[in-house]
Amino acid sequence: MATSNANVDRLAYGLRGHINRFSHVVINVSDLDRAVEFYENTFPVRRRQRINGPAQAYRGLGIEHGQFEGWVLENKKDASPPGDLIAEFPARLMHLVQWKTPRPTGVPYREANHVGIYRQNSLVSNLNEAYANVLAHGGRPYGEPSWILLTPEGFGVTVFAYRDPDGNTLEMIGAEDPAGKVVYPGMMHHCNLNVRNLEKSYRFYRDILGLDPQAYLAPAELQPASNGSLGDSLRNPDGTDYTGQMRFSATLMGIRSDSRSPIDVLEWAVPKPYGEAYPSPTNLGIMRVAFEVDDIVAARNRLVLTGHLPIGPVETWDMGEFGERKVVIFRDPDGIMLELIEQLPVIGARPPFEA
Repeated sequence: MATSNANVDRLAYGLRGHINRFSHVVINVSDLDRAVEFYENTFPVRRRQRINGPAQAYRGLGIEHGQFEGWVLENKKDASPPGDLIAEFPARLMHLVQWKTPRPTGVPYREANHVGIYRQNSLVSNLNEAYANVLAHGGRPYGEPSWILLTPEGFGVTVFAYRDPDGNTLEMIGAEDPAGKVVYPGMMHHCNLNVRNLEKSYRFYRDILGLDPQAYLAPAELQPASNGSLGDSLRNPDGTDYTGQMRFSATLMGIRSDSRSPIDVLEWAVPKPYGEAYPSPTNLGIMRVAFEVDDIVAARNRLVLTGHLPIGPVETWDMGEFGERKVVIFRDPDGIMLELIEQLPVIGARPPFEA
């Protein structure tokens, strides 16, 4: 079948050649000290560096004068066996952010099928211990660890999700592959993006961002909404409560051959997706996913050439102790906020090439 000129252009100008890795996920909280303590006690992360920049413009966020404080969290180095890849190459960071000006607004998504970034998960080797630990530190799980079906062939995982003090949803997944081998325990893995149309979103993340599909998850049968303990509730598109069984389809998408921290692009089939992505950048919730690029000006130019708009300007954010970072803010077809962040320059001379 012939490929249209528009599709050729889209594939030619996508960001695949510029994206290095997933950088971080941004979670807005109302009390930074409380949040950091809770995350360190219940999630396999620890403090890495403070974010304490001055008041400044964040034009890509639509903020002419604002200020936030935060902590960069990384995987705990002792969460994995000695010699594990995580110890050397943490797959993803987490930025916990408390806005000072303007103040935080709204509440995190309450429904498991709400359009937007709903949950961030981690792989753990002992779900029962993790569940007990969440309870011991004041977390509120949606239910006990339970099985959730993911494919027509019967493959699934045992998981449970819980709320942080603000109501953001975190998830623990039993770190076993289909053969029963424990893989990457204690690693932040994927975050879940609820979208309205999986085919449309798949094309965006594949053709525009240049991500690769890693797995397609689509159980053929309905299953109880309580499976996986994903949330308190589901809603119909009109806002009424949904109390029946559920079904969804999803594509895990990663950066080339790196399968450690994909994104989970998911469309709810039963019930259909509900709500809109956060309109305000200061809304409490899991706000955006950031991708590291090699050249942010070139990456933004390619994004513009794909016809994807609106796109924020290239900005330099002063993040205090965390240093200056060049960023670009944009949104996906459902209004989910995304970020490009430029890699830090290499300090000193590069090692010589030896044939």
